[in-house]
Amino acid sequence: MTTLIVTPFAPYRDGIATYASQELAYRRQRGEHVEVLSPLPSAAHHHLPLGAAPGWAQLASQYGHYERIIVHFAPGLIFGQCRAPAERLAVWSALAVLARRCALELRIHEIDTDGLASNQLERRAAGVVFRWADRVTVHTRAERDALVDAVGSVAEGAEVIDHGQYFAPRVADDKHAARRELGLDSASFHFVSIGFLQRHKGFDRAVEALTQALRSNAAMSKVALHIVGSARIDHPDIARYVVELRALCRAHPSVTLHERFVSDDEFDLWIAASDAVVLPYREIWSSGVVERARLYGRPIVASDLPQLRDQAPIGTILCNDTAAFAVALEKVWSTEVGVVDLERDLVEDAPPSPVERTGWNVASVERSAIESQIGERARRFDLELSGLDPALVDAQQAAGRRAVDSLLALGHLDRPPATSARPGVASTKKAIRRATDWQVEPLAKHIEALQRATVEAVAALETEIAERLDSPEISSMNLETASAPVRVSEVRAGAVGNPSTNEPNDNA
Repeated sequence: MTTLIVTPFAPYRDGIATYASQELAYRRQRGEHVEVLSPLPSAAHHHLPLGAAPGWAQLASQYGHYERIIVHFAPGLIFGQCRAPAERLAVWSALAVLARRCALELRIHEIDTDGLASNQLERRAAGVVFRWADRVTVHTRAERDALVDAVGSVAEGAEVIDHGQYFAPRVADDKHAARRELGLDSASFHFVSIGFLQRHKGFDRAVEALTQALRSNAAMSKVALHIVGSARIDHPDIARYVVELRALCRAHPSVTLHERFVSDDEFDLWIAASDAVVLPYREIWSSGVVERARLYGRPIVASDLPQLRDQAPIGTILCNDTAAFAVALEKVWSTEVGVVDLERDLVEDAPPSPVERTGWNVASVERSAIESQIGERARRFDLELSGLDPALVDAQQAAGRRAVDSLLALGHLDRPPATSARPGVASTKKAIRRATDWQVEPLAKHIEALQRATVEAVAALETEIAERLDSPEISSMNLETASAPVRVSEVRAGAVGNPSTNEPNDNA
C-alpha cells in the first residue's frame, strides 16, 4: 500500500515538519512504502504549491492514484493567504474532490474554529469534507470537542491518537553527559522551557514564576531556568516579544535565554539535561515538547489548558496563573532534591496554605519587611492600572534596559497583505499594489535603512556613554552631591518642591 503524506517537511523549521519526519521514519521501519509531498522546497519526494484552491485541485488530479493520502491539517498549509470566504470555500471544495478520489486522512494539528463559526457556508463545506474523509484524527479529546463545535456532529467520529506514537529518543538519557555537552553546571537544578519564541508560548511567565519562587525560598539559590529557542518567522509582533523577553531574562541572573535554532538532536539534549520541563503556554492545540519530555521521564510543569490536560502524563503539575507556577516550581525542586516541605501541598482538593493563598513571605515577621511587601504590591498594582507590564518594568530597572531595545522592538516594516473578506476586493488590492510598487518600494527600503542607521547610532552612543562612565576620571568623582531620584509617591503627596528653593511648588 502506497501512502502519500502532505505536510511541511524538513529542513523547514516547523513543529509539524518535525512531527512528519518522525512519522515517516516510523512507517518505513515497519516496512510501509511512504512518500512525502511538501508545499515548500525540502527533502520531500514531491513539491506542489498549496494554500489555495488551484494547488489542492492539482493535488487531487495528479496524486489521486495513491491508495491513501494523509494531510497534516493546519491553516497555513491548507489556506495559505486565502482570507475571502469565496477563496476558502474553493479550497474546501478541492479537498472534497480529493476525499472522493482516494482514502483521505485529515490529521488535525490546528484549525481555525473562529472562522468556521462565523461563516455558515464554510462550516457546511467543511462538514462535507469531514463526512467524506476516510479518517479524521486529533491528538486530544479537547481538540475533538473544539472540532465538533466548529463543524458540527459530523466530527464526532474523529479518532484521538497519541501525539507521541511516532516519537523516539534521539540522544542517550544521561543527564550528566548532556550537561557536560551543553556546558551546564552539574551541581545546579535546571528548569528548561524550549520551543519557538512567541507570545502564546508564555516563556515570560516562566521567568516571573521563578523570580517569585526565589523570593519566597532563599534555599533555591542554585536553580536555573533556560529558555531555548528562536523566532520561527520574521514578524513584527514576534520581534517585539523577543526583545521584551531578552530584557526580562537579562534582569534575572538565574535565567538564561539561549536564542538560537536548535537541531532535533540538540532539542532532545536540552530535555535530557533538564531536571524538569516548564511549559507556560497561553494557548496551544497540542504539544510535541510534552511528548519529548515524556520520552525522557522528566517532570513537567504546564499551563492548565484543556488540550494539555488530556495530553500530559500522570504526575504533570498544571497551573492556572503565575503564582501557581511559582509554587509548582518550588514543589518540583523540593521533591527532586529531597527537601521535605510540610507547608505546601499541591493535592488538587487540599486547602491552600497561608503562603499559597496570599503570597506573603510569612517567615518575615518584622513590621518593616511586611510593609515593604505591601508597598511592592501597591507599586505593581499601579503599574498594571497604567497598562504597563510589571515584569518588564522590573527588567528595565534591574538590567538598565537599553534605549536601542525600543527601536529593535519595532521589527521590520510589515506591508499588509493584499487580502479582503469582500468578494473582488483582494484582486483590486493586488492590482493597486502592482501599479504603485514603483513608488512604495523605494520608500519602504528608505524607512528600513533609516531604522538600521538609527539603531546603529543609538547603540554606538550607548557604548560611548558606558565607556565614559567606566573611565577612571568619572569613577573617582564624588557623586554624593548628585540629586536623588524623585519618587512618584512623593510627587503625589506634594513632598517635592521647587529644586532651587526647596519650597512647595505652587504651579503643580
